[in-house]
Amino acid sequence: MFWERLPLIGEPLRATRIEATRVGIAALTKVAELVIEQIDLTSLVRESVDIDAIVTDVDIEAIIARIDLIGLADQIIDGVDLASIIRESTGTVTAEVMTDVRTQTARADDVISGFVDRMLGRDPGIQEPQ
Repeated sequence: MFWERLPLIGEPLRATRIEATRVGIAALTKVAELVIEQIDLTSLVRESVDIDAIVTDVDIEAIIARIDLIGLADQIIDGVDLASIIRESTGTVTAEVMTDVRTQTARADDVISGFVDRMLGRDPGIQEPQ
């Protein structure tokens, strides 16, 4: 501003302009805060903004590239007692396999007993005293 270069009054005018600008910005900021408190911005955005159009322009691959997937996986695994889950599931699978093996062994034993009984001419289902 040219009047700020005037002798004697230039410096007070510049200081007044700077202070008036600071006070004006502070006042406008306060007014904006009060207005925003009275407005439901969520509803306003939902009514006024085409969110689908914005999301269409989002580069999902770029977002995924910024995510530390290994760190995320580590956090998830740390939050879950994976060792306990593996122990429990392994124990259950082992018990089921053992039951299946016992059942199949019993069936095989019956088949072999029946075969041996036929070979020896025994009646099926009759046990000889030992």
